[in-house]
Order: sequence, then C-alpha cells, then structure tokens
Amino acid sequence: MANDQWRTPPEVFNNLNKEFEFVADMAASAENKLVDFVYFTEEFDSLSFDWTDKINQAYPNSNHGNNHYVWCNPPYSNPMPWINKALESQKNGLGVVMLLNDDKSVGWFARALLGVSEVRCIVGDLKENGAYSSGRIGFINGEGKPVNGNNKPQFILVFNPFKIGAQVTTYIPKSELYK
Repeated sequence: MANDQWRTPPEVFNNLNKEFEFVADMAASAENKLVDFVYFTEEFDSLSFDWTDKINQAYPNSNHGNNHYVWCNPPYSNPMPWINKALESQKNGLGVVMLLNDDKSVGWFARALLGVSEVRCIVGDLKENGAYSSGRIGFINGEGKPVNGNNKPQFILVFNPFKIGAQVTTYIPKSELYK
C-alpha cells in the first residue's frame, strides 16, 4: 500500500519524543527514520528479532535503566504482527508507542487490548468560527511532501511495561500533538 511508506510529521514525533525519549524507530526507512541512531528498515526486518534484546545491546550503559521506549509507525496494511511484537516487548520490559489508524472494530485492536496501557484518540480542534477541524494527521509521503486528504483518523497506542493492560483512553486535540 502507498500509505505504508507515509512518515509521521516531525512535530507529532517530536512532541511524543519529549515525553518518551525514544531510543529506536522500529519501522523505518533510511529516508523516513525519526530516531537517527537506532532504526530498523525493511531490510533489517525488526519483526524477526527480540526488540528488548536489540535495544539492550544498543544501549548497554543507558541512563534510562529498564525504562526504554521505542517508536513504531508500522505499515497500516497489516498491523497485527507489529501489535504482537509490541505485546511481546512490553512483557519483556520495553515500552512501545505506536501510531495507527483508529479502528476499534478490527482483530488487531482487540489483540492490542490484552496489554495496551493507553489509547490516545486524536480529535479535532475548535476553530475561531465555531466549527471543528479534522483530527486526522497530515502525513508526509515518500518524497517528503505533505499528503493531502487523509481519510482515516489515527490514535496512539502506548504499551507501558509497568501498566500492562490498563487500557486508559484519553482524547488529545490534534493541535496539542503539533506543538
């Protein structure tokens, strides 16, 4: 799918990175990586190895202790393997933050509920004229240009290794993510 290559807007990533201090980008390309030092491309196939072990190898003397978080904006055409990897990593002590289409009617979301700590639904903002803006993310395409017309809402799934299965649901205005 074409949108499997879409990149998270830097403002959104940077906002979340302030909170989580990501140590790796688990589903990247050399062109769209958001964590400069540790990122995994399709060629490195991050679904084929234990994320916790790999991160501990990359940061053996980290001041994060056992509280690492990784970023994952996976291919939207098949999120289930990524959800499974997030759940496995969470049980092994690694935090995972994912950006996915907000669709609570699918099997991968039901699976995510087994461990997800937070579901942050992205909502629109009140505009000056009294109307509301869309809460949909403006992704960046493979050529580095904004994608117009995103027709699906997104949410952020947080897999906190210290709050497994908490399932706290919050709503965040899109403008808060773009600060």
